[in-house]
Amino acid sequence: MRVVALCLAGFIAALGLTSTASRAENLDGYWMDSHGEVIMQFGACGRNRCGRVAWLKKPRGPDRGPLRDFRNPDARLQSRFVCGLVVVSGFKKQRDGTWSDGTVYVPDLGTSFSGYAEVLSQNKVKVTGYMLIPILGSSEVWTRVNRQPPTCEEQAKMITDGTWSVDISAWPPIPPPVASR
Repeated sequence: MRVVALCLAGFIAALGLTSTASRAENLDGYWMDSHGEVIMQFGACGRNRCGRVAWLKKPRGPDRGPLRDFRNPDARLQSRFVCGLVVVSGFKKQRDGTWSDGTVYVPDLGTSFSGYAEVLSQNKVKVTGYMLIPILGSSEVWTRVNRQPPTCEEQAKMITDGTWSVDISAWPPIPPPVASR
């Protein structure tokens, strides 16, 4: 779980974009952390960007069932499933093309962080998470995933049925976006 915490902390700003408007669309979709531990799905939340946990390599909690947000300091939220949980919220596009000013909640730590990101290419984004100032943060590079994971409900059923697998090769490819006129 510590790896997931570090990945999500580093992911804090995985909503980063370059300065071109066409790249802004490149953030939406699925991204895997550099350790292959978590896949996040990003999309628009009004003018801002949000991200939710779409897949976990280690999806089981201490009770061997689907992982829950048991480290949340708010006892009322500790029963939430981590898969499907919105952990990145409120990121706003900045003049330099990055996205920041939002928060990232890290379920492994029960803590929220600040962060920013920079798109390196269509399939790579460098994300940096920090608590007080960016220089005290850490960065990693995330990779776009071109396959759609099973839904969180499907994953929970696989865990319960004992059919869970970390092999992502059987997932269906994500269809290309439809060009708008």
